[in-house]
Amino acid sequence: MTIGLDGVAPRMAAAALLAALLATLAACGNSSSGGSQVVASVDGEEITETQVNHALERQASMRPDQIDGASRKAVSGLVEQSIVLQKARDLKLDRDERVVQDIEAMKRDVIVKAYLARIADGAAKPAERDVQAYYDQHPELFSQRRTYAFQELTLDVPPAQYKDIEAQLTQLKSSQEISEYLKARQIPVRSAQSTIQAENIPQALLKRVAPMKPGQGVIVSNEAGLRILMLLDAKDSPLAEADARPLITTYLVTQNKRQAVQKELASLTTAAKVSYFGKYADMAASAPAAAASAVAMGSAASVNLK
Repeated sequence: MTIGLDGVAPRMAAAALLAALLATLAACGNSSSGGSQVVASVDGEEITETQVNHALERQASMRPDQIDGASRKAVSGLVEQSIVLQKARDLKLDRDERVVQDIEAMKRDVIVKAYLARIADGAAKPAERDVQAYYDQHPELFSQRRTYAFQELTLDVPPAQYKDIEAQLTQLKSSQEISEYLKARQIPVRSAQSTIQAENIPQALLKRVAPMKPGQGVIVSNEAGLRILMLLDAKDSPLAEADARPLITTYLVTQNKRQAVQKELASLTTAAKVSYFGKYADMAASAPAAAASAVAMGSAASVNLK
């Protein structure tokens, strides 16, 4: 509302093995495979150009003059990993139960993400009318966009008191009254100033902030705590439609991909026959929705939604 060395060495070795296995998995099957140029060899085990390219794909985009240096660094890393991997095999760490379980868990995760990425890539592209409608429906982000300066007061109080304190703060009409209330209640307060553009404010909060005038404030209670945002200033900084359209298109593409993934997860979860046993038997009632939600948050969020 608006207001005025014993178990350490084995674990380290297992971790090194896991990293090496994940990074050099292709080497185990590619040393004789179709046409990929061999760039190095470690005790007879080949490292190929394909592996180097895969390592480079996982890095941020590079300028042409950075590629050679990055490639050499990737080769050095793959050689080092291969050395560790071979030693770990000698110690039979590839048969260690924890390592095997970790590898299997990561394989599952990689495969799930690959599937969800395929679903996301098949999402519909936004139509021109959708882009136009989003622009028209959100003037606070575009035609009436503003840059906000806030005095942010974070109250050091237990979550159980949030509702009561928020209700009392709502009755106050000025920053002076708020200050006197906090002082009288001996509530510790941390103060900071910030300048934030409209697009960096959560939409639900932006709808409350957009109509405010300097001197007014808004109470926000969430996992970050109980805060009071006092508006110090708001400067108009509109974004022209031509400049906004690429941003809106990117946002809607991301939204469509996320929705496609959520829809697919819901469909798969509904069709699956899932049973729970023992102490988990009581999960059956809420399992479908919870399972879909968990995978959507844990895996779909990691899909490259661009």
